[in-house]
Amino acid sequence: MFEPATHQDLERYNRAVDSAIATCGGDVRGALLALIIANEFLEEELRQCQCELAEIPQRHVA
Repeated sequence: MFEPATHQDLERYNRAVDSAIATCGGDVRGALLALIIANEFLEEELRQCQCELAEIPQRHVA
């Protein structure tokens, strides 16, 4: 179930954004590009895990 971000969450997100931009030497576009690439990597990793799980026979507990 979705829960709205808390004030603490927003502060953490802002720190993460600042860190990503700083890591890219202040280049906002570069930081965004790096985050998109990282997200695509994680999405592919998740797809691979889902495929592996789909291959495991399911046990039904009754």
